[in-house]
Amino acid sequence: MRFLSIIAALSALATASPVLHAERADTPDPNQVYVEKVSWVGTGCPPGSASAELAESATVVSLGFSKYVAGTGTGMAASDARKNCDVRITLHFPQGWSWTVATTDFRGYASLPSGCSAKMGATYFFSGQSNDASSMLTFKGPVDNNYRMTTSVPTESLVWATCGVTGPLFNVNSQVVVTCSKDSYVGVDTQDTKFSMLLHLQWKKC
Repeated sequence: MRFLSIIAALSALATASPVLHAERADTPDPNQVYVEKVSWVGTGCPPGSASAELAESATVVSLGFSKYVAGTGTGMAASDARKNCDVRITLHFPQGWSWTVATTDFRGYASLPSGCSAKMGATYFFSGQSNDASSMLTFKGPVDNNYRMTTSVPTESLVWATCGVTGPLFNVNSQVVVTCSKDSYVGVDTQDTKFSMLLHLQWKKC
């Protein structure tokens, strides 16, 4: 099946700003930066319905889902219109640095009739901190096809790890919300959050 023809429009709707990367001399040793562990909880990823994989030297967290579907209409409860999955990530990195990341890729299938819409995105935050950052994309029916999209948080809205805290728990709380009075759904098959030293992480010295 073809990818959604609206992907180009989604890119234009995203509120992302270009990410400014530090020079390599102003980043920690890349051999000391990697994901240690991953866990998840949410209505879109109940126990036994999701699996995680670490790729590219433990710098990409890839999750696969079997029940991450938000929908409306026949056989659906009101609560089914919104699904979420809070992915909790522990990143190993040298002391003396603070970091942030806010880019997530989604793949799946959407079936939305004319007049219906859906929102998809993620909220990023560190456990124990009150501030967070969000990025959401909106797309509208009619559509009945595969999709692939990326959400990114503008640079000025990023949240940073607290200096001096060892292994802060980083949360990527993704969600899908469907708005429709007809039979419709959006399913998430995979979710990738990337922690590449030079392409996705930003650093600053404490």
